[in-house]
Amino acid sequence: MTSTGPFLVAGANRPLGALIALDLAARGLKVVATRRHPDAELDARLHVAGIELAPLDLSDLAAVRALAPEVRGAVLTPILSISAPAARAFCEGGVERGVVFSSNNVAIVGADPVYDRLRAAETDVQDGAPGWAILRPTMIYGYPGDGNLSRLLKLLARLPVFPRLGSGKASQQPIHVEDLSRLAAALVSNEWKAAGLLAVGGPQTLPHRDLITTARQASGHAGIDIPVPLGPIRALVSLLSGLGLKLPLSPAQLARVDLDKAAVDPAEIPATLQPRITPEEGLTRLARDLEL
Repeated sequence: MTSTGPFLVAGANRPLGALIALDLAARGLKVVATRRHPDAELDARLHVAGIELAPLDLSDLAAVRALAPEVRGAVLTPILSISAPAARAFCEGGVERGVVFSSNNVAIVGADPVYDRLRAAETDVQDGAPGWAILRPTMIYGYPGDGNLSRLLKLLARLPVFPRLGSGKASQQPIHVEDLSRLAAALVSNEWKAAGLLAVGGPQTLPHRDLITTARQASGHAGIDIPVPLGPIRALVSLLSGLGLKLPLSPAQLARVDLDKAAVDPAEIPATLQPRITPEEGLTRLARDLEL
């Protein structure tokens, strides 16, 4: 790190960015949190923690380069296709330590437009910001609107008979947003001295059907699961998507339903930083937040 200035966290109007900023501030570090869209309630919480708030458009690379000499380290939480050019610009400006986010599905799913773009963005970061860490989290959850398990909990609360796609045997390793934010803060502050591609997941691995059972128990709603073969669903979704219809599940999501997602070796994470929020605890807390 070439600067003694603050740590910058981009995307602090979203739960992951806000939690990373709060984690760094709790360590006694100076933090600047940036976002394009202010949130009065969240901004007040960050302000109380002593975090400076500022607007920043990561796609404005000239502004990023101008800011870089004042920054000690950076965590960029927006989608990697936006963060990758900004990471390169920060590095060119002297920010040697930073964190961006990809997906562990990149290592699991084969040729696919979504993950092909992520792979290209990862390569861009590795080439342009070699000292930076690229976190590949498994399924992120833990806040309303996470798009993963919060959606599952809502469905289970409404449907006494739940259509479970696929065999249900594929392994899952969801990581709670609080655990993920702690890992990102440790990386950018150099507590965890690692760089490059880093797969991270939660403390427990379980089959998809058991994850559904755990979610149902957390929601407090009884019901049963009915397995649904993937073949016909994939064909129908591909047809409807080709017609331009917006669907709850995309072909890319269906492609990974029966793929094991527990490809994370916990030994690669320092013992003091090991993720600790289990699916049972995390889903129970999430169901409470969703008022199910």
